[in-house]
Amino acid sequence: MTLARTIVLASLLALASPSLAATVRELDAAELRQAARSGDLISLKRVIDSVAKSTGGEPIEARAFAVEDVFYRIVVKKPNGSVISVIINARTGEQVGRNSALGRDLAAAADGGKDKAAKGRSDKAKNAGSNGSGGGNSGGGNSGGNSGGNSGGGGGGGGGGGGGG
Repeated sequence: MTLARTIVLASLLALASPSLAATVRELDAAELRQAARSGDLISLKRVIDSVAKSTGGEPIEARAFAVEDVFYRIVVKKPNGSVISVIINARTGEQVGRNSALGRDLAAAADGGKDKAAKGRSDKAKNAGSNGSGGGNSGGGNSGGNSGGNSGGGGGGGGGGGGGG
């Protein structure tokens, strides 16, 4: 086992506990790169491309979280203007149901991390709410109704449809 893999596994094990809600943690770019180097993760680009193709939408945000494993949360704006989130296990490629306990915990962590709101986002996603192209939001990308924002009606995995179940 390589040193990098050992470090990644030790970090993930340190995060694991019976209560998922208390252990969901967003990975920063350096942590995600380190985990990806272990060779066990599906690339974020591959997952984003797959989610875009399967939903027919445009990815506007992608973030990585560690719980018992590494998960990607991809927020997609569909052609009809609705915003959905899709959670994918970064090792298996399996979609996590948005109504499962894990799906709810990950969505809550993503929506609750207001101090981390811009971490891991593309410039397009960061500007979606303030440049007028984010589906009508005016709150800087983290507020809004069903057609914009990341924690409003369609964004957090709890509404707006999609995301699996």
